[in-house]
Amino acid sequence: ACGMDALAFGAEVVAVSASGVLAPGPLFVANVMYGTRQGALSGIKVAHGHAVVESTVIAVIAAGLFSASAFIADYADIVTIFGGVSIIGFAIVKIISIVAARKKSDQKKKIETRKGPFATGVAFSALNPFFLVWWLTVGLKLISDSAAFGSVTGPALLFGMHVWMDYAWLAATAYLASKGSSVLKSKYYRVLMLGLTGLLLYYGAQFLTSGIMIK
Repeated sequence: ACGMDALAFGAEVVAVSASGVLAPGPLFVANVMYGTRQGALSGIKVAHGHAVVESTVIAVIAAGLFSASAFIADYADIVTIFGGVSIIGFAIVKIISIVAARKKSDQKKKIETRKGPFATGVAFSALNPFFLVWWLTVGLKLISDSAAFGSVTGPALLFGMHVWMDYAWLAATAYLASKGSSVLKSKYYRVLMLGLTGLLLYYGAQFLTSGIMIK
């Protein structure tokens, strides 16, 4: 019976998680941008960063350190504004690097790209209000359902059943982006990157305006 319960819970986690995992957002856009250069590996690094934040969020909610309503009321506007500013900042840096410096010092570029995807995974998760609100609304039911398997085992089981989807999605889309970029000529590649950066600016502006209007 317990096996069937775990199976039913797993099906629920996969079905519900799809709404968060597959939703387009700044993390997905940044992942595609890194993927054009580094392929599936950058997607895995982005997923590592995302998983660090996600495991913390699940643990904190599961421990009952704050309620969804109190968090949203007190901190949503601050998180949204910081999220908007950080995304716009990232986009501006990308625009400068695309337009201005094509081939700067190779060494600096290597250091930047090695650390970039992981840091982006952390920042674009922690500062994305939609990610936090998803876990405090839709994800909250999954966390409460996971309690049936134990206060520690349940959330850990939930995390495992959910996070593999993030890794699969981010690695696959980064890989596809790398294949696409190799076909593109450099001129069109720059247009694609500028288009993706424009999307990031849109998300950043959206977060910023909604953060200012929350209170």
